[in-house]
Amino acid sequence: QRTPLALEDSCNAASVPAALTSLRTSGVAVVDNLRLTEVNTMPAADSMPTQLLRPQRQQRRRGPPGANMMQADETWRLSALGRYHRLENHLGDTDIMVLEKIERQLWPLVEGFFREQKENGESTTDNMDAIFRSELQLMTAVPGSGHQSWHRDNRSRGLSIIVPLVDFHADNGGTQLLLGSHVEKWPLGARQGARVVHAPAGSVVAYDSRTIHRGLDNGTIEGRPALIFCYDRKVSPPPGCGTLGSVATSYQGRMLDILS
Repeated sequence: QRTPLALEDSCNAASVPAALTSLRTSGVAVVDNLRLTEVNTMPAADSMPTQLLRPQRQQRRRGPPGANMMQADETWRLSALGRYHRLENHLGDTDIMVLEKIERQLWPLVEGFFREQKENGESTTDNMDAIFRSELQLMTAVPGSGHQSWHRDNRSRGLSIIVPLVDFHADNGGTQLLLGSHVEKWPLGARQGARVVHAPAGSVVAYDSRTIHRGLDNGTIEGRPALIFCYDRKVSPPPGCGTLGSVATSYQGRMLDILS
């Protein structure tokens, strides 16, 4: 199902305190009033794939479906069919400067999230030196891309942020999340089910790293690019689980999606 998580839903937040409340209850918050635009000056965006790359027979390799479609220099890493990622170590100085300018606008939300005083009744440190940026990337899902498997970014509490560079909606495969799956209490997830992010370009989609989610297939004729920022505690780096844990999360996500 592709029920939208629209701006009119309770996950919509007009301020950092409202976003923190939504993150605490549903695990997800959409902030529309930032409308970040600096990405237009990123050189890396000019080389972004716009379609499925053809197999390179001379460099076929083992890996996930479509892994043999990667570019030879692997500047754009393929994670699943039609999903290309340019990680921080493949970004130039100008790209990093642009992204860190955006990050400064995101920081009040990041800081507020990690300064939460209580988590499941236990005190948590408010030392921001214990927080690190675990991921920074530019990604795109080209036309014809496939579903991701259901997964968590981390088994421990952290914050993931997506900044859509085009409008996200069900047709182009906007991120699908199981609300409430960031805590081991499933009534919310089972009641509300999976929701697909509907958000305009430049908005901020934040979710607790424990939230079960996936990217959907892109059924349009245009790509679906986005920026991704992830933040975690140094004592609990991602992903926080092995292969068996990832497989279990994938099945858990499928079952919740079906039951809801």
